[in-house]
Amino acid sequence: MPSRRTFLTTAVAGNLALTGCSALSRTATSTPEPDDPPPSGVDELPDPDGHVAGATGDWSTFGCNAANTRAVADGEAPVDVVSERWRVEVSGFTQHEPVVADGRVYQTDHRTLRVFDAADGTELWTLEDVWASPLLWNDVAYVPTRGGLQALEAATGERLWVREFDTPGRVTTPATYAGRRLVCGAGEQVVALDPADGAVEWRRQVYGRLLDHPAVFMGYGFALATEAGEVYLLEENGMGWRRWQLPAPPMCPPTAGPDSLYISCQDAQTYALMDEGTTSDATTDWTTDTGWIKHGIGLVDGIVLGVGSQELHALDSETGDRYWTYATGDWIRTAPAYGRDTVFVGGDRLRALDPTPGDDPADGPALRFERAFAGRVGPGPVLDDGVLYVIAEVDDETYALLALE
Repeated sequence: MPSRRTFLTTAVAGNLALTGCSALSRTATSTPEPDDPPPSGVDELPDPDGHVAGATGDWSTFGCNAANTRAVADGEAPVDVVSERWRVEVSGFTQHEPVVADGRVYQTDHRTLRVFDAADGTELWTLEDVWASPLLWNDVAYVPTRGGLQALEAATGERLWVREFDTPGRVTTPATYAGRRLVCGAGEQVVALDPADGAVEWRRQVYGRLLDHPAVFMGYGFALATEAGEVYLLEENGMGWRRWQLPAPPMCPPTAGPDSLYISCQDAQTYALMDEGTTSDATTDWTTDTGWIKHGIGLVDGIVLGVGSQELHALDSETGDRYWTYATGDWIRTAPAYGRDTVFVGGDRLRALDPTPGDDPADGPALRFERAFAGRVGPGPVLDDGVLYVIAEVDDETYALLALE
């Protein structure tokens, strides 16, 4: 990191630069035909030790990958129709989507972490007092509990170490880049831990309780949001790089792009936060009315994707102009997942959409397929190794985690 980035800079709400306020807006009413999807698979997978912007096939943490982009890069996804591989009943109170890695599915189900075999849904092990989704890295599950963080063997649940915190407030899901350190929130503190033994490397006090889960920015910064409406960008050593004060508390964690952070707030706006490369230019580049986006923002090929106000919104990542919206129904516990040129989203049913028919996002979206259940779909969907995992209402007030292929 350049040495000049040693102090936090602040862009107060009254001085936000709002340059892209929904200049273009269109609700999809036509029925364009989807493009043929690319062949399944890719010639070469990205290196997981150096890949921030997309997972290699595993959905190993909140938001899929270190940058929270909700996109997988293995080119595997069911794009024509889906059939059910297995289902397990879950609580209707669950707020968390599954995490899937190395042939196992991790579902935080009303404060209990349940781990299933991805092949057939057999339950492998459980852990009580879990308040958020885990992070999976190198066959270790890093699991936040009420007052600490535990490292468990992913296959068995055997505890490797535990780190308790003496600060009030819950512990968030950690983030990591290349496994160098774990960065998580503990109440109003940002804490960096050694993944090997949980030793504290540094702590930093912030204002407001931290949200799950940090986003890695450009491979060496950690972006974190608080319930007080502040967004912090910290260097790997905990030194301040940028700080933004937003007009309203964030609804979901930030998503990191090549030069911007994207975040949605309780004022029903989605913001692009820019790093202009100097200590005085922490700015907001644009804001667009999207409604409350609660479960995560997707980012792929210059398109920002999020579900708010019963619609999936597709925005230009550089300007905030709206390419299109698509009605998803009256259920907000869903967020987009992306793979094989297809966006998957829940709501009143599961839908698979071509976001850029004719290679033009302004012509989108086009429906590839849809799958209805007895009721709502979400949290999720998530995508791993060509399988979609969703939580859906499969009977009256009966919910299940389903593996679809």
